[in-house]
Amino acid sequence: MDNVKALALASGGKDSILAIHMAVKRSVKLEGILTILPEDPESMLYHTPNVEHVEKIAESLGTKWISIDAPKDAEEAALSQILSSLDIKMLITGGIKSKYQRDKFDNICQALSISLYSPLWGLKASEIYSMIDRFKLDPIIIAVASLGLGKEWLGQHLNPQNVKKLFALSEKYQFDPTGEGGDFETFVLNGLMYRKQLLVESAQVRWYGDRGTLSLDKVTLLEKEGVGNA
Repeated sequence: MDNVKALALASGGKDSILAIHMAVKRSVKLEGILTILPEDPESMLYHTPNVEHVEKIAESLGTKWISIDAPKDAEEAALSQILSSLDIKMLITGGIKSKYQRDKFDNICQALSISLYSPLWGLKASEIYSMIDRFKLDPIIIAVASLGLGKEWLGQHLNPQNVKKLFALSEKYQFDPTGEGGDFETFVLNGLMYRKQLLVESAQVRWYGDRGTLSLDKVTLLEKEGVGNA
């Protein structure tokens, strides 16, 4: 996989950002990050909360950010169209076990003769969180939609202590501890590859009875401790 020119499909969540770290570790050449901005807030193909701030992640990683709108009735076509216009050989995704998403992305890539690379596919939750720790990712929870996950979880960092609590709750309330399927969503503020960390300067909790989101109103880049300006 040395120097294969790749584009990462990323929402800013832990899975897509972890997939980027794993791909670059395997010497994939990251050409940029692609974020789909779906018209449908309940899209089954793409995540929606705070995706506009992925631009800051791309800047921190020193790569370009590409964003495109995806109409409700043309979500697959939007991805296919942008991929066909770019000189890449691989699409990186953070899929774990959603066959629906994987089949959609695989069909698009096959039609364009692009490889689909999903390094998290089939991994256990414990393995994923181990990799998150290895690559020093700092995800915060930005959306919850499952019994057992209340308003107090919004903004919480997925550090080892909170991950342990999350596993206990997932066993009790029978949700996926990785958040697969929309039980919760995350946004990654820092990681081993980040040249600068992201700082949430202002945010608002939006609660809708039994679910909610943390709207990141202002996100800035901050020099990492021990990292110079060079």
